[in-house]
Amino acid sequence: MTTRRGFLEGLGVAGLGTAWLSLHAPAIAAAARHAHANLALAASGAAPPLQVLTAAEARDIDAFTAAIVPSGSEGPGAHEAGIVYFIDRAFGSFFAGQRAEVLRDLAALPRPFPDFATLEGKPLFEQLRMLTVLGLFASPDYGGNRDGLGWRLINLEDTHAYQPPFGWYDRDYPGYSP
Repeated sequence: MTTRRGFLEGLGVAGLGTAWLSLHAPAIAAAARHAHANLALAASGAAPPLQVLTAAEARDIDAFTAAIVPSGSEGPGAHEAGIVYFIDRAFGSFFAGQRAEVLRDLAALPRPFPDFATLEGKPLFEQLRMLTVLGLFASPDYGGNRDGLGWRLINLEDTHAYQPPFGWYDRDYPGYSP
């Protein structure tokens, strides 16, 4: 049986080109900031506003992404990380061109959602999985995954550990301190 951690480790970003990520990095960061702001609102008890999705569409996307990265004994999942707010913002920016197709295909699925084994490889699943992963692992500094939930799932420690090799080539650079 595949664990959630094993599933996430196996995702990679094979379908995402570096050029695509570079081109859309500002919009991805904006979507992450939007998700973070909405989660802060939700934590205060206020209902977070949606920019693009209707309440029904948001419920469907939240349920779908929660099935991709479920909550469980290994920790919180997509719902707790606020992925639906990241996707809402994505549909209003860098993923706007795919929004209608994704929402149409999602609405056509039977409820409860079918086994994901029958959906893997299809555009709907691949697009929502990509958006889920982007939202889950976006930097909290840019408003991404809430409290670093996604990073904790893969045991990533957010520590800045840059040290120049041997410290010789930039030791005279203004501001360098070993």
